[in-house]
Amino acid sequence: MTILETPPVHRTDPHQGFWDFIETRPDEEKWELIGGQIVMQAQPNLVHQFIASALQRFLDGGLRRIGSPRVTLQNPAVDLWPVREGHIYVPDVAVLDLADIEAGLNAVERCYLAAEILSPSDHRRLPGTRQKKIDVKCAGYEALPLCEAVLLIELKSPALTLSARTRETWTRTRLTGDDRLVLPGFGLDCAVADLYVHTPVAQG
Repeated sequence: MTILETPPVHRTDPHQGFWDFIETRPDEEKWELIGGQIVMQAQPNLVHQFIASALQRFLDGGLRRIGSPRVTLQNPAVDLWPVREGHIYVPDVAVLDLADIEAGLNAVERCYLAAEILSPSDHRRLPGTRQKKIDVKCAGYEALPLCEAVLLIELKSPALTLSARTRETWTRTRLTGDDRLVLPGFGLDCAVADLYVHTPVAQG
């Protein structure tokens, strides 16, 4: 996890300094803004990519079945402003509103589901704080008014934590193996183990 100093804040857009920095970086790099700190994410390993692809496939199929106008995308930038200044996250998989996708857009402000596939760096504390990076991000997603679900998916075993919103209350549930991951609003109903197809976790 690479940390850079916070860029200067522009008056018109509190995150403009972040976008100016991103324009100087290669497309294959993945950067986030967490608590005002620019954080570079490591290149995901193959298991990580298989899990992300499986989740996107299940979500795409579910959304089509229920006739939803929502879409699934890997690695979109989600700007938490004005809910939280100094926070732009890049979830591994997210469900967005198709109406928010515009030509030349760098980030969206609305996110209905965010999924993070956990790597060791997600459990490290952010410099200058006692908070783990993933805890800060999870709280940020839950602060978004339209976010309905957050998935924290483990890499080394078929397990995840589901945070689901009911009105203004969030409930966290740990699911493993053959437990069903059921999210009716997204048309999603699969076993947790189904997310690990083609990985050593499934073969073990």
